[in-house]
Amino acid sequence: MMQPEVLQQQVRDATHASLLLRLPEGLFWFRGHFPEQPILPGVAQVNWAMQYAHQLLGIKAAFKGIDVVKFQQPLLPEQSVLLLLEWQPARHKLLFSYRLGEATASSGKISLCQ
Repeated sequence: MMQPEVLQQQVRDATHASLLLRLPEGLFWFRGHFPEQPILPGVAQVNWAMQYAHQLLGIKAAFKGIDVVKFQQPLLPEQSVLLLLEWQPARHKLLFSYRLGEATASSGKISLCQ
């Protein structure tokens, strides 16, 4: 399976959404990354941010690049994580953060094509 389990989702307005995601142990992304202690790769986190922004916020623009990304805590199998999305249409930027409780596990800013 490629996708997390969506436990809750909320669209606050046209530019903000949040999702509570559970990371099942059987996710494709955990295989081989790493055998001793699987962690969710950054590419999966960016991919999901883009995918859910397209789905929930109706963003049509394509990925252009990553301006900033910070990985502060690993995301592990069976954790529940809150994904926060903020679309800045005037700047063509998508901001995302994955939160474990009060702590930010990762965050970034994605540039989208105009």
